[in-house]
Amino acid sequence: MTDVRNMRLHTRPNQSADSAEANRWSFALESAGLGVWDSNLVTGQCYYSSTWKRMLGYREDELGDSGDLWLTLIHPDDKQRAIESGQRHIAGEIPQIETEFRLRHKDGHWVWVLDRGRVVEWDADGKPTRMIGVQTDITDQKNAEHQLALLNQRVELALDAGQIGLWHFNIETETVLWDRRMREIFGIGSGTDEVPRATWHRLLHPEDAAIAEQAVEATFKTGIPMKTSYRIVKPDGEVRHVYALARLVKREGMPEMLMGSIWDITEQVHSAEALAREKDLYRVTLQSIGDAVLTTNVDDIITFANPAAERLLLRSASELIGAPVSGALRLVDEVSDHVLTSSTMRAMENRSTVDRVENAVVVRSDGERRSIRDLASPIFNSAGAVTGSVLVVQDVTNARNLQRELSHAATHDTLTGLLNRRAFEVATASILASPDRRHALLYIDLDRFKMVNDTLGHAAGDALLKLATASMNSVLPHDAVIGRLGGDEFAAVLPSANPEDTKAIAERLIEEIRKVRLEWDGKLQEIGASVGIAFLDDPNLTLNEAVARADAACYAAKAEGRNRTAIYDENTGAAKENLASVQAASGILEALAEGRLEIYGQEIREISDTTENTVYIEILSRMRAPDGTLIAPAEFIPAAERFGLMGIVDRWIIEHTLEQYGERLMATDKVAIALNLSANTISDPTLWSFIKTTTERTNVSPSRLIFEITETTAVNNYEAAENFVKEARAAGCRISLDDFGAGLSSFGYLHHFDVDSIKIDGAFIEKLSNSRLNQAVVRSIGSVARELGVDVVAEHIEDTGAVGILRSLGIGFGQGFLFHRPQPLGNLLQDLDVREANS
Repeated sequence: MTDVRNMRLHTRPNQSADSAEANRWSFALESAGLGVWDSNLVTGQCYYSSTWKRMLGYREDELGDSGDLWLTLIHPDDKQRAIESGQRHIAGEIPQIETEFRLRHKDGHWVWVLDRGRVVEWDADGKPTRMIGVQTDITDQKNAEHQLALLNQRVELALDAGQIGLWHFNIETETVLWDRRMREIFGIGSGTDEVPRATWHRLLHPEDAAIAEQAVEATFKTGIPMKTSYRIVKPDGEVRHVYALARLVKREGMPEMLMGSIWDITEQVHSAEALAREKDLYRVTLQSIGDAVLTTNVDDIITFANPAAERLLLRSASELIGAPVSGALRLVDEVSDHVLTSSTMRAMENRSTVDRVENAVVVRSDGERRSIRDLASPIFNSAGAVTGSVLVVQDVTNARNLQRELSHAATHDTLTGLLNRRAFEVATASILASPDRRHALLYIDLDRFKMVNDTLGHAAGDALLKLATASMNSVLPHDAVIGRLGGDEFAAVLPSANPEDTKAIAERLIEEIRKVRLEWDGKLQEIGASVGIAFLDDPNLTLNEAVARADAACYAAKAEGRNRTAIYDENTGAAKENLASVQAASGILEALAEGRLEIYGQEIREISDTTENTVYIEILSRMRAPDGTLIAPAEFIPAAERFGLMGIVDRWIIEHTLEQYGERLMATDKVAIALNLSANTISDPTLWSFIKTTTERTNVSPSRLIFEITETTAVNNYEAAENFVKEARAAGCRISLDDFGAGLSSFGYLHHFDVDSIKIDGAFIEKLSNSRLNQAVVRSIGSVARELGVDVVAEHIEDTGAVGILRSLGIGFGQGFLFHRPQPLGNLLQDLDVREANS
């Protein structure tokens, strides 16, 4: 290889001319900073110009002429690409070498070069033997490209992050270019950058098209940058909101361009709309709600007040805003009248909600006091610092008044204003629990009240009760505890120094009530009162016992002629007997609760020839005392009737009998049971539905049931008895009229009640053998029964003589100790099973 100055590509006759030409090329290379290389492909030698070496920081005498020198300096990442470029040119695949790579500078950094070269000589066979090339230092260009690439990446990142699309319009060529994001925003899919001019116009929302087009036109005409937002409709019909910027760009020597960007702001618009709706909702809510709402700054100065706050405090919002809460909201304790502070400062100090529930009242500007409940919560900024508070003040005046009224109603009788039974019992129990038991309990029962109430109506009765209450309040001591126990029954507990004083007070009370006059329907109505007195000095006396004693004494006073007093004496008097009745009634409820009520049965036997094969059993009840002794019905049934408990007892007997013995009754078709219904029971309008539900649940056929209704029950509850008889017979049950003949209208009731049998009152049977009158009555009953086609049962048969007479009179059935003494129903049914098995 030779120096470029002596390089000969072709033989020239003029040597000096060649030298001059070489000098010119050498000067040009030096000036351009180009490095020349000349490679002998046969020997492997390569010439590198001094400019090439200086480009890499070397002197001319450094480095050698090895053909592989450049490969020792090239960047490893670029080596293969550079080698392949030369090989492809030598192979004739490309016209020349043109590639970029990095060479290591002497001081260690990398120099980017553009390498261009080609084959210049070939041998006789056409095989390349020589290549010459030039390498240009393009490091600055590469650095600029790198910085531009970084800048472009930053722009791309910003555009991607903001989902911003770019476009420009060449005014001269009328060409529209959209980038990828523009196509995505408008939903037209991928494609070339150039889009038809009509695309944008076609995708504008019809309602926004004119505004958007006018904004672009204005930028064309005035050059003022465009900033606007509008809606577009994508090809799939989706509506999107966009924010558009556009600028008219003028460059010397270049055509004018309109360049712009599009930013999809749909989510921001929706969020802003939602926030606006929410703010509007909050505004309307705060304006509409009945609770006063105040907001404060961190110094507890009011910054907002809604209309409810204006109404509550009787001050306008302009007066409230800017005022301290303590000055605008004057709070005092409802009970002590002590000044209270607002909850706002506490809420801000504690950084938590404060709910005041004590009895606070706000003193309004007109001096009126309103009961309030206030709740304060702190307001935080984004950094978590407290910036103020929200105070909600509820006017609870009406609620607290109602609460007081309800509390009063829960413990007081609504008509008279006296304590109700429950509150009176609580107060009395408290007195009994105190060390000082020198008190007396007065049980007060109004006389003739029921007659007035039933004949003139409840309004007249209520008026009488109020007058009687006024009389009691005027006579009884101020420290007496007075209560209405129910109906026309009252009670009072008063301090008692001695029995004489207590009795004197009771008698004055009776006298005062006797003075009561009620003018109603042009007539004067009067009432009286009977008072029973029981003293509470017995340390073992319970509340129930105390009330029972006073009640028993009151009953004794009534029995003695009314309008008088009676003092309970545990050793003598009617009060003692009445107490026993009260205790018996209480014992019934305890027996039911403790399972001490038992079911008994008594057979009804045939005494004349009949076609019946059925065994009839009347269901009876017995009660066991806590010690296990048996209590006869005569000892507790009257008490149950007096105190209205027979309805409970009858229901228990019906349900218990069918549940416990229903399956055994239905196991044979020869047994029917008779169940007694008291006046209290027959008056219950839900009685038949209860019986129907019970028979269905226990699978007992109604045809096995006979319901016995006494003549007295029928008389006193005629309509209820008639309705029950119709429903029961319609379902297949049978009806028996019990104690027949005891009343004067017995036969008359047979016209009104469709019954299956009648039971002659036992009073006619007990002395039948010795009384021709009784025999005549029984004969008459039997004759009427045969005419009506109903069976007759004679009760209380205890001697054989009566059986013969009854048989001669045609009475078909009998019941009494002579035939069968009552026994537990389970045992009786078992005996019947044995009897049937042996027959």
